Amino acid sequence: MEQLSNLIEACKRNERKAQYALYDLFFQPLMSIARKYKNNNDDAAALVNEAFFKAFTQLDKYKSEVPFEYWIKRITINTIIDDFRKNKKIKEFEAHIDDLSLKSTGSISQEVYNSAEKDLQANDILKLIESLDDHERIVFNLFEIEGMRHEEIAKHLMVSERTSKRYLNQARETLKDKVTKLFTTAKIY
Repeated sequence: MEQLSNLIEACKRNERKAQYALYDLFFQPLMSIARKYKNNNDDAAALVNEAFFKAFTQLDKYKSEVPFEYWIKRITINTIIDDFRKNKKIKEFEAHIDDLSLKSTGSISQEVYNSAEKDLQANDILKLIESLDDHERIVFNLFEIEGMRHEEIAKHLMVSERTSKRYLNQARETLKDKVTKLFTTAKIY
């Protein structure tokens, strides 16, 4: 802990070796977060690099009462959200999605659910999540993985809470359909 504090202090003095050491220490954990939102390593790494740039330029705002890991993770998530806002036309999509109604496709049979729970590996689940539409994936990750409430998600993404809930429901339905298809197809062979 003291070593991390010393490293942070050296980074505040713009010592390049310390900045590289801090970058090296947190790059992989932040990449694992970014990979949940981007489909390829290059895009994820670009987001992590942008988050590090923001962190290094705002280190004077860091308060040691907050664990550094949490602080830099928050910067990374905010960078991901900013990227999402910048690259997507949320308002147009929101207008379109508000016209859609949620569809209920029924529930997964208990047999398929048990098979999926037993056979799916973490990488399989990540691939299924990566296959979601960008809007669905970001809301799903923020809600299910990062633990944000719809109110927070809506504020960050500049959409209504209702739209955030719809994205989440659509993501869940899409994942449910993909898992069902995966395991009903697997049983045919």
